[in-house]
Amino acid sequence: MSRMITAGIAAMLGLLATMPSAAAPATATDGDIETFRSDLQAMKAAQRGPFRRIRWFCKDGSVLPPEPYACKEHGGGTQHGEWSVETLALRDAGYAIATFYTDLDIDGFVPARVASAEFAQMLIEQYLIRADDGWILRRAQFYRGAYQEEGERAGSRKLLLRMVADDELLSRRYLQLRIAASLLRHGKETNLVSRIRQEASSLAVADSAFTPLRNRIHARLSPKDAAAVRDYAAGRSDESDRAALEALAAMIDQAFGAESARTLASLLRVLEPYPQVTEEVGRLQPLLAEDSTASQRFTATASLLQIIREQIGNLRRASERLAMLDAANEVLSEHFIAGAALRTAPEPLSRHQQIARLLESAGALYGSGLLSKRQLGELEKNLGALPAQPVVLADYLEKLQVAGLAESWAAQTLQFFFKTGIDKLAEIEPLALLFVQDQMRGSPLVFFDYLSQRLLQDARALAGTPNLWFGEEIGSGIRPLNAGYAVAPLRIGMPEEDAGTLARQGIFVLPETVADLPPVAGIITAGAGNPLSHVQLLARNLGIPNVAVPEDLLAQLENYAGQRVELAVTRRGAVRIRLAGAEQLEQEVTAQPAATTLLRPDLDKLNLGQLDFVRLSELRARDSGSTVGPKAANLGELKFHYPAAVADGLVIPFGVFRQLLEQPFEDSGMTVFEWMVQSYAALARMEAGSPAHDRATETFRQRLENWLLEADPGDAFWARLDEALTAVFGPDGSFGVFVRSDTNVEDLPNFTGAGLNLTVANVVGFDAIKDAVVRVWASPFTRRAFAWRQSSMESPQHVYPAVLLMLSVDSDKSGVLVTRDLEADADGYFSIAVNEGIGGVVDGQAAESLRVNRDDFDVHVLAQASAPLRRQLDPEGGIARLPASGADSVLSDDEIRILMQFVRELPDRYPYITDADGNQRTMDIEFGFLDGKLVLFQIRPLVENEALASNEVLSGIDAAAADIRTIIVPMTEPLDEN
Repeated sequence: MSRMITAGIAAMLGLLATMPSAAAPATATDGDIETFRSDLQAMKAAQRGPFRRIRWFCKDGSVLPPEPYACKEHGGGTQHGEWSVETLALRDAGYAIATFYTDLDIDGFVPARVASAEFAQMLIEQYLIRADDGWILRRAQFYRGAYQEEGERAGSRKLLLRMVADDELLSRRYLQLRIAASLLRHGKETNLVSRIRQEASSLAVADSAFTPLRNRIHARLSPKDAAAVRDYAAGRSDESDRAALEALAAMIDQAFGAESARTLASLLRVLEPYPQVTEEVGRLQPLLAEDSTASQRFTATASLLQIIREQIGNLRRASERLAMLDAANEVLSEHFIAGAALRTAPEPLSRHQQIARLLESAGALYGSGLLSKRQLGELEKNLGALPAQPVVLADYLEKLQVAGLAESWAAQTLQFFFKTGIDKLAEIEPLALLFVQDQMRGSPLVFFDYLSQRLLQDARALAGTPNLWFGEEIGSGIRPLNAGYAVAPLRIGMPEEDAGTLARQGIFVLPETVADLPPVAGIITAGAGNPLSHVQLLARNLGIPNVAVPEDLLAQLENYAGQRVELAVTRRGAVRIRLAGAEQLEQEVTAQPAATTLLRPDLDKLNLGQLDFVRLSELRARDSGSTVGPKAANLGELKFHYPAAVADGLVIPFGVFRQLLEQPFEDSGMTVFEWMVQSYAALARMEAGSPAHDRATETFRQRLENWLLEADPGDAFWARLDEALTAVFGPDGSFGVFVRSDTNVEDLPNFTGAGLNLTVANVVGFDAIKDAVVRVWASPFTRRAFAWRQSSMESPQHVYPAVLLMLSVDSDKSGVLVTRDLEADADGYFSIAVNEGIGGVVDGQAAESLRVNRDDFDVHVLAQASAPLRRQLDPEGGIARLPASGADSVLSDDEIRILMQFVRELPDRYPYITDADGNQRTMDIEFGFLDGKLVLFQIRPLVENEALASNEVLSGIDAAAADIRTIIVPMTEPLDEN
């Protein structure tokens, strides 16, 4: 049994533990969570672990002392440990620990709770028990009677049988069920590779000198490792140590032995009633003979994994399905071992042959459940298009870059099934954060990543655009999200709310690009989220470099925390991350384009005398910056051209807010506006960026925000608003509205402001609407919005929010469309990000990301939606969070065609899509679908950073690149093994 994770993994654990959880807010307080963490650690050292004592639990509800046949007169029952007071408190707070499978109500659990955070935690607990020397059972595993092994195995088997019997669960949640079969003891021991890795961890904890061997086994398991373990054992004096090491060596020998034939024979017996499947599987037997090569076993096991996944649903009996799932876990181990052998002794294959092998590996990833059929199809469409004949480097690189997405796809699939459980359990046990990485490290992804790295390094070397990670060439895994340049200290985790200048001068390492990110110099994330979220579009506008990297690189970043780092992301997609030398420090002042952005709203256009409410249908784009902001003005224009697609709305103009500022400010003897002007002037006289300036700015901002949150425009105003809402939407309480900020300092020529100010979703009832309106007025002066905008603004006192109240319209799915290809910048394509429910994309949920040709149905999948929860309107007000379906596709083919037609028609139907010179502008459009009908929520120009084009560092990196359209790649030549 394995013990605690060590060395490099522990370093990454420390990094992840500093980052904010994306889980729903815990019901426990921070104080409770600290107590829970302490209680959990105490369980690991306690003789009875999470239990108080042993008891009989009878079927009639009686709990009796551990005497023979105690439940005989009570309908029978089971004997096991009784949860301690601390365990009960943890379980009541939602932490699913110390689960007894023998007592599980299977009928109540399946299918209702399979998608819950509870089940995810139950499986993660099994991982922790194996990986952390028993975890909370570290000593309790020797507490006689605490667990009845036979009953636990029987309960686990019943649960697995019920789940695999459900066709929907087996199809939609194949990966989760396969992992459950590998973790839950149910009479079948599977996944030898996982046991090897966990036993190596256990030995390294007991003997730190074994750590280098443990790291080698985890990183690149090979047949030679058995001899290395035996050599190490020979130098140990303790007999029990030698025995444990010999057991590990024997497992490695077993792993690299000819086990495939036995697994296949066992599988064929299960499949006897299904001759077609038997014939398909039987054709692989010659490739799995005792004398077969690693290459043959790799090919055969990859095919076998696909067959199992494709055919398991056709088996009639649950016991047959479970046996097939167990076989899949055994085949996975054998496939992993075959891949390890191929890595140890690579064959001299040509580029084309390597790509063929990469496709086999992709098939294994699909067979394991880590990729969907749709994702496998995307890989086959791109990699399969590379012929044996010479190809243009541009095509070679483009197709291979799709392979580079597979690692993030696999991670997102695991996150879909386990994120809610990981986030919850990690509140009290940070080791839970390692679950996804553990699953990936023991999967076909290890070989796929190895081979795709080599191929992408080859392509980038030919192109002259290598991705450099602290001096090392990285082929795949690093994905550029936004171009930009920064030289700044590397900082781990989210900036503090009051970080001020410190945050703006930091490159931050985050688990994902979170929605409430304050202004920063650069971003390195472990998850891409989606490229069209509000914060991504804001970073794109300000030239803030952003890259997504695999989690296994995060541990390395902790070594550079606090040091000045250069982060360069070019428009052609080259990434360079390195320690900053003297040359880069000189660039720091001049090269960061975000610092050059100066916001100049058109003050001459302002009409602050307009105090009457305006219906959305009466507004046009020309009203932007005059009486209302661009959100309401552009939506009014859009409603004129697409009346059925845009909901009704009512707008409170700028003038009402300006009138509010004429009220007295505290006891200053000045109006609020006069006090603002005086305060801004005082701040302008101070040294920008100094600690004193930061403190004074924050004091001013906080006083203004607090005043606005208590502001009252008067009873007459509220009566007029109530009357207007009834006229537009109906009686109070019969409708909901989205209350949205709409300022004069967003969607400017050089500043988008996307997502900075407040939207209060689905507000029901007039009292709640009043509160939301006041909060929206105050929202431009929250710490985050103020920080992004105010340091770059000319005449900062002239920030005016209008308030758009828009009828709540639910959506089956919603997202963002950009009328240009942001991924490859290919002519004729546009970009889409979409999720189930409403509002997930703009807030940064992991979304379905597509490139679509506007003229023909050519759809490229960049990512599948993997957010585990979807948001829907709650009839009582606000948003309900419900489980997402997990479907391979969010948009249907018909809906994609509707969007294609919309993009084609937009320039003719919406006149403001061109700029003053008549050039077509790139537009950013928020949309939804309800019952297959298009709904439009917002339209704005996509604002990008023009200063990037003149950045000498980025231009120099791209200038060194070759013309990839003219270089020919010989596909029959072998890759350079060096």
